[in-house]
Amino acid sequence: MKKISETDLAMIINDRTFIDYLDRLRMLATSLFTWKNLDDIAGTGASRFLEQSLYDNGRACFVKDDELGFMVLNVNPSDKLNIYMLPTRVNAWSIGYNKMYDFDDIVYIMNNELQKPTFASLELFANRLYETERTIDINLQAQKTPILIEGDTKTILTLKNVYMQYSGNTPFIFGNKQFDISNKLNVLKTDAPYLIDKLDVHKHQIFNEALTVLGIDNANTDKKERLITNEVESNEQLVTYYLNCWYKTRKKACDEINEKFLKDNDTKIEIVLNKDVMDLLNKTENDIINEDRGDDDGEIYNYD
Repeated sequence: MKKISETDLAMIINDRTFIDYLDRLRMLATSLFTWKNLDDIAGTGASRFLEQSLYDNGRACFVKDDELGFMVLNVNPSDKLNIYMLPTRVNAWSIGYNKMYDFDDIVYIMNNELQKPTFASLELFANRLYETERTIDINLQAQKTPILIEGDTKTILTLKNVYMQYSGNTPFIFGNKQFDISNKLNVLKTDAPYLIDKLDVHKHQIFNEALTVLGIDNANTDKKERLITNEVESNEQLVTYYLNCWYKTRKKACDEINEKFLKDNDTKIEIVLNKDVMDLLNKTENDIINEDRGDDDGEIYNYD
């Protein structure tokens, strides 16, 4: 088996770190909502497919095919736009299916009012998280090996072996008279500062910001000082506004599906927000302000 070079290994870890964070955020983004009864009406997997399509493309559609029945599909606007800049016809498609529909014959489902895919924002957050995580790794390595080894060109291979054993937590002992380690190398201290604690806080701040954009409530537990009530209220309201950006277009599509296609059906499709976030949407400003937050002096405390 071919040995992986240090450079190639670093590139592999870079890619895996970025993909890992992007996948984590994707799992959260596509698990916010449940399309209740959609799988029963449009087939097993329809709800999952719909959320994945909205995440990747920013839009999807619900159709009724004459032969295949109800389906959730990817959608591309086609032909001319109407006065509200919505398509008059669309191309509804998936693997093994591609068909043109008039806009009035389908339900056009938007991820948000801008029809923007979720991944466009989350890729940026994943990149920031990856950069911070790999900087932590590098800073940790610098604490582990805070030296540079200087020597002549004749002993470079030996010096590499010495450093590899040093960085690999392996004691090194040489008994060769030909190699006088004291004369052939100098050790230079890099004195790299310890930044892991600060970088870890920064990483959590980035992740919390991503959660806010998704509409997921997140406590600012990284701050050691006391949290002011107004600060918490402001964050909760921002979370609510973001959550509504994702929810309102789904709710509108859900109502249109029920009205256009399921009016005479006993079973209707419902859009359900998971993990009790519906309660957050239903809160008014007064609910948030008057909610008991623990301390009589109006401040939130974060205890370690």
